[in-house]
Amino acid sequence: MTDRTEALEARIATLEARIARLEDTDTIKRLQRIYGYYLDKALWDEMVALFTEDGEAEIGGFGVFRGKARIRQLFRDKIGQGKDGLPHGRLLNHLQLQGVVTVAEDGQTAKGRWRAFVMFGQYGEGSHWAEGPYEMQYAKGADGVWRISRLHWFSTFYTNYKTGWAEESRPRKPVDPAFPPDAPPTIEYENYPTPFTPPFHYDNPGRSQD
Repeated sequence: MTDRTEALEARIATLEARIARLEDTDTIKRLQRIYGYYLDKALWDEMVALFTEDGEAEIGGFGVFRGKARIRQLFRDKIGQGKDGLPHGRLLNHLQLQGVVTVAEDGQTAKGRWRAFVMFGQYGEGSHWAEGPYEMQYAKGADGVWRISRLHWFSTFYTNYKTGWAEESRPRKPVDPAFPPDAPPTIEYENYPTPFTPPFHYDNPGRSQD
């Protein structure tokens, strides 16, 4: 009976760990989707609250911005044109697709990969498409809440709505000397039509990991 009891206890512990990982995965997916909805509506304070205190954000070629205050500056002043909330006629939609979340064995950190398809513009003035994958990192706080610890969005293309990516793809935007980051870009690459694949945070599950 002792051996059977120990086997049952081990199985229960394994199942509890699997359930915890599944729950963490669902929570992180919800976190990422909430981030996207706040970003869409330029709700910068709500969005920044989703980051850890020492969080980092890297968007395209703008470089790395560290800490909540600097992340807010990046999104509000660089991406949001210095405004809180969307002005009349402004569109800033980010469709987040193909989410893959990998929770660490200790259940305290995780990574995620998502694809953002972006529609933005100003009514009566112009509109653009943009696309590219996120590689994200997350951390569970002492309060048990998952937050974003690192956001890195890789720009695949940026193009005018009317011409589209078949006829135009603008270069990746570089570091702005008037808006310097806390650190330079962590990786150099070129936009479409140059092929570039950001490194995957996960192993191929179809290949042997031996």
